[in-house]
Amino acid sequence: MSTIPVAKRPQEKPTKGRPVQVMANFLPITKFQYPQVQAYSLEVTNQMRQQANKKESEAVFLQMCKEKKFGERASPAYDGNLVQVPSQDDVGRPKRFTAILKYSRPFDLREMREYIKENSDQPWDGTIQNILIVLNAFLNSKVRTQHLTLGRKAIFPKPEEKNRRFLHGGVELMMGYWQSIRPGWNQLLINVDTCAATYYPNGLMIDIIPKVLPKVQNQGNFRERTKDDLRRGLSPDDIEILSKFFRDVNITTTNRGSNGLKQKHKVISITYKSADEITLGRNRITVTQQYKNDNINLQFPMLPCVRTKKPKVGDIYLPLEICVVISGQKYSTESLTHAQLHDMVEQTAAPPRKRFDKISHANSHIYQHSIDKALQSIGMEVGSQFVKLQSRVIPAPKLISHENSEITPQLGSWESKRFIKNVQNKTPTINYGNSQGDYKKSLTIAAQNAISSAPSKPPQLIICIIQKKINGASGIHPQIKKICGVDLGVISQCIISESMTGKNPSKWVQICGNVALKINGKLGGKNHSLADNELNFKADKRYMVFGADVFHPGREDKKGRPSVAAVCASMDQTITTYVSRYRMNKTLKNEIIETIDDMAIELLEEFKKRNGGLPDQIVFYRDGVAEGQFEKVMNEEVELLKRAFQKIYSPSPPPKLTFIIVQKRHHARFMPVDPKDADPNGNGNCLPGTVIDSGIVVPQYFSFYLQSHASPRGTARSTYYHVILNEGNFSSDEMYELTYKLCFLSVRCNLSISHVTPVHYAHHIANQAKHFVTFDEIIEDTFGGRGGRGGRGGRGRGRGGRGGRGGRGGRGGRGGGNVSLEPSERPKVLNGDWQRVKACIENTMFFV
Repeated sequence: MSTIPVAKRPQEKPTKGRPVQVMANFLPITKFQYPQVQAYSLEVTNQMRQQANKKESEAVFLQMCKEKKFGERASPAYDGNLVQVPSQDDVGRPKRFTAILKYSRPFDLREMREYIKENSDQPWDGTIQNILIVLNAFLNSKVRTQHLTLGRKAIFPKPEEKNRRFLHGGVELMMGYWQSIRPGWNQLLINVDTCAATYYPNGLMIDIIPKVLPKVQNQGNFRERTKDDLRRGLSPDDIEILSKFFRDVNITTTNRGSNGLKQKHKVISITYKSADEITLGRNRITVTQQYKNDNINLQFPMLPCVRTKKPKVGDIYLPLEICVVISGQKYSTESLTHAQLHDMVEQTAAPPRKRFDKISHANSHIYQHSIDKALQSIGMEVGSQFVKLQSRVIPAPKLISHENSEITPQLGSWESKRFIKNVQNKTPTINYGNSQGDYKKSLTIAAQNAISSAPSKPPQLIICIIQKKINGASGIHPQIKKICGVDLGVISQCIISESMTGKNPSKWVQICGNVALKINGKLGGKNHSLADNELNFKADKRYMVFGADVFHPGREDKKGRPSVAAVCASMDQTITTYVSRYRMNKTLKNEIIETIDDMAIELLEEFKKRNGGLPDQIVFYRDGVAEGQFEKVMNEEVELLKRAFQKIYSPSPPPKLTFIIVQKRHHARFMPVDPKDADPNGNGNCLPGTVIDSGIVVPQYFSFYLQSHASPRGTARSTYYHVILNEGNFSSDEMYELTYKLCFLSVRCNLSISHVTPVHYAHHIANQAKHFVTFDEIIEDTFGGRGGRGGRGGRGRGRGGRGGRGGRGGRGGRGGGNVSLEPSERPKVLNGDWQRVKACIENTMFFV
């Protein structure tokens, strides 16, 4: 257990900036007696005495509620990690289950009342986190029985057929809502927001196919394919697209099996042969004839079939026209293309007023908190109006560009046509365009040409013009970064060829300007800096700013892919030059940076070389930490940093460390109450520099929301900063100003960005370095599967096995456990290793 006290909110009230009243998407809980509630575990088994899956357990719980198995007056709340409301697709026969309800423990909600009081000493710990889980179970129990549900808090009301939305390539975009109880300033609040998710469209596959396939051109216009188009057949490319899209999708059929029930199938592939061409059995009859024998005349016998498989039967071929995609199947956003992601942003972006109106509609027509029986059962009453808060708008800092010319950014942006320090091209330009797909060979030849043209000087830069920025392990962009960084030791810059087309001069100017900014920064130049006296570190001597982030593999990544941590640190007193280090975590899915001390020591040693001594003060911004992990970060990462300082500073005193956790993934949104206070270029958003530090935050802890960027489209998302250690003794004003100013120093653009620059860099480093690791893929699921009674948790994020312990710092599953697996208990990376970039570029800003 850490002996380091968590930073408290400074007593001195902030005064800097202009006061502006804002509205937040939070509803106040106006009445609550904080009763004691009883928790039970629900264990469900089927007729084979096997543990039920999540969907089955949820269905059993809902049926028990309908039959009032818990009593006439009971209002139970279920906290299963829901995937979907049980499907109405009429698949399979009714099932019988045995449900065992076991008493787990009581929860005294009064501890939450103590936690939200001003000057409270109640810490954020597992107790408070578990109380929030209990409260959110009551909050969401009603709506989760009525709508498609994702996770614990998001619901997706079924749209009318005419209002269904689709992305390019047939993915269905579901618009929904999200709500969660949050601790605030002397009160509890409900944070309500809009959300979106991607699903496989449900319905007849023959109706879905035109949305999946590329559109056809007709008299200069593009349109979806018609049924007549499909009757002309599909090309091999079309079939490949369909196979990729529908692979592993669960389907049923319009006809019933011999037992009178619809059968469930999983798609393996789409055949290249049509139903007229595929023959079956010893008699070699076609699929078309087989269905005709069963009195089903196919309307599209010229189309291919779905290939699926059944145990003891083998391959089964189903005509496309009888296949029905089962509803509620999630389409991973990690599988979306850049075009689809762009399309998703276009369709979901809404200005603040429109977003808040949608939330108000959900409050009054969907959530209906005032008549929610689950909330009434615990004596909770909810206000109907959004809370209003006093924010402060901090002025933008002054910047310096070439020849000490001063710039004052306007609404988060500025123009700068020249740099403080330019980098000269000291080696000849090499143009080698005959790649033929062999990236390593092409880049090696280009580097060799550069070396032979200037044998005394190595090449400074390789510019690669690529068609698309495909980020997967096999994509050209990560391969270029790995070959140039790890193999050749040359800084690289990729340019997407599509961005170089078109006749728009302003687009060309912008692209060339952005590329110039990045190249100058990578090669050691300085684009701009803060003006003198803008930085205030409360130290007369040296100071240093760190940023850290961790890449965690997603569901689409190979099993066993390690997490990769990245740390970067400033190397000068203008906080514009950074050096980075990265490492592979040896434990799978470990949120903690295991070697943060080693990386910090290397960066401190590099700082000492450049500055003639070590810093007296360090400000460390840590991204990618879930709320439940704060205590763990303090106990492990901060402790490791302290030990590293002791090792490198001794016998001198260690530096003063201020440690801030950065959260970008949250649902708090803000809007000025008076439209005159809004960003004139921002769709009604708050102005850059808006700070919120009251009302929706806990009074005793040092946290604040900061919107540091302009957002001309959609609703701006502020970044939530938590100061968990404040040895630098920063006041509120000093911390807000320092954090805001650090958002102006990215070399990648002439804009204030949405979070501090060192975290921005660390994110880029981690996403590059994830391709610099090697490991063996785990074929078998070594994470413990679904767990089992008393077993370890499953692979889920924050959910455990039945009776097990939660994965990734979350709660246990239906067995009621609530602690995460310790790193020593988690599986390790198999034969994992990481590769450094070459020493000649390691201490440059190659990563920007």
